[in-house]
Amino acid sequence: MLKNILMFLVTVFITTFLLVSQTTISNLIWLSSLGMPVDLSVIFSSIFHDIVSMNGKGAIPAVGLVAIGMAVAFVVARIALIWIPIKRRYAYALAGGAALLAIVLLMPLAFYNLDLIAGARSVLGKLYLITAGVLGGYFFGVNLTTKED
Repeated sequence: MLKNILMFLVTVFITTFLLVSQTTISNLIWLSSLGMPVDLSVIFSSIFHDIVSMNGKGAIPAVGLVAIGMAVAFVVARIALIWIPIKRRYAYALAGGAALLAIVLLMPLAFYNLDLIAGARSVLGKLYLITAGVLGGYFFGVNLTTKED
């Protein structure tokens, strides 16, 4: 049980890192297209700054948003696994993708049709974030322990 909670937290942090880094890099690509100098030190310092800022300041920390979305999706996946015979790694991968899909599609509805996650402003960005959720869910499903293990 404790290992599962730890794996959930690690999953949330991995997914949040992927979300924040994608958002930061998409902003840096835009700045680079305007002729701003962007090097590796700027990339790493910007990602670190955004991880702290998107989780410590503001109304909704990214880690909390991801944690709530994944918790709901993983509970639904666990209930679905009772009736649907599918490997749990795939069920949780789908659940993780669904959690991020819900976040990127529902956040604009809550905030006057504004995409507050900069990386979710394009279709490619949304697909990347959903893929990050799938990877996080897959990681959780692979590392989940049950009484049978």
